[in-house]
Amino acid sequence: MEAKRILVIEDDSAIRRGIVDALQFTGYGVLQAATGIEGMTQALRAAFDLLLLDLILPGPERL
Repeated sequence: MEAKRILVIEDDSAIRRGIVDALQFTGYGVLQAATGIEGMTQALRAAFDLLLLDLILPGPERL
């Protein structure tokens, strides 16, 4: 059975690393992004089962 994949979008590197490490330890495949733009690009191009999103990301309000 293939591991479920989770996309983590979080700008704080320490928080992101902790989440990614915990998810990988429990057997999930993890994609990660440090910015909203990078996260949106991955979300549109990659296949994943769940998105964990930091709702207060810095950056442009509109694209």
